[in-house]
Amino acid sequence: MNCGDRGDRLARVLSAGALGLFLSACGGGGSSGGVKYTTLDYPLVEADGSTLLTGVRAVDASSDVYISGFYQPPDMGDQIGLIYEGSLSGDGLWHELVAPSIPGATVTDTALYGPDDTGDGAITVVGSYNTQENGAYPIGLLYQGPLDGSGTWRPLTPPGSQATIAHSTMGGFVVGNYDTDRIAVPAKAFIYDIARDTYYDLVKDGAVSITAYGIWSNGGSSYTITGGATQDGVLAGYLVDWDAVTHAPSNWTAYRFNNQTFPSTLLTHFEGITSDGSGGYDLAFDAATAADAIRVGLAHVPRTSSGGFGTASWKTISYPDSTVTSANTVIDKTIIGVYQPASGGGKSGYVASLP
Repeated sequence: MNCGDRGDRLARVLSAGALGLFLSACGGGGSSGGVKYTTLDYPLVEADGSTLLTGVRAVDASSDVYISGFYQPPDMGDQIGLIYEGSLSGDGLWHELVAPSIPGATVTDTALYGPDDTGDGAITVVGSYNTQENGAYPIGLLYQGPLDGSGTWRPLTPPGSQATIAHSTMGGFVVGNYDTDRIAVPAKAFIYDIARDTYYDLVKDGAVSITAYGIWSNGGSSYTITGGATQDGVLAGYLVDWDAVTHAPSNWTAYRFNNQTFPSTLLTHFEGITSDGSGGYDLAFDAATAADAIRVGLAHVPRTSSGGFGTASWKTISYPDSTVTSANTVIDKTIIGVYQPASGGGKSGYVASLP
């Protein structure tokens, strides 16, 4: 099936034991400002259906990647969790991964947000699912096993949580967000130790709300976490180190787009993190400015000689002929996210390779 033929999807059984596996057939895009853009869509997408890409991780000992996301049908039917396996050029395979229903929990939607390669064709991936019984309030999920969905599914529910989304996993830990009340309340961030089945809150002094969208393993017990924190009425991106032995955060550092202050930059949020290979980090960001509305792209933060985080540099992107572009994750100077074509219809996933 090619991208020009967006007819009815093939019939599928939404169970962990009967998930589809398909060749990617979507391409397109172009280049602008030295950035190479490529559309990466689920090949069974219908007209006005949407492919939403959320996370990426390299596959060990190869140039391939795992990309997580989900498919939203045009009629706002059940979301289908997706894992793309292959090269960033888009010639790989798509796997459907849908959380299985159990007695008392009838799953309606599955959204995957962050994969990690665990070797021998197996992955660890996180996200969320909805059930008929829980309505619109998501339950966090963790899946470990092969790409056919036959592995172990586990709900993630930090103590006191009523709505949870797990965003990223690496090195045996998961980060995400939860609310303790189904009415609008400040978001709380959590870290989950998979092996010990233990939750830790990530708390920043003075922040009224905090998100945890990305985690990177630095080796040993050292991890770096990113997201956004609202403090003094302003949402800023942040980086923080976290030790898996002491469970202590350190080096809290806030970032605002183009290193500007409020009100020039209204908000900044980091969506994903990867190593730059030299001790620093590349981060996908979304930002809103007073002059230019929405900005998205790649931020680079080096390590300082004292071990802290240095000054960020910023590069913006915008998918050609789109009305909206989001930057959701990053790997090797490559941003992955979602755009809305100017021609209308559903949203599409994309890969943007920066020079």
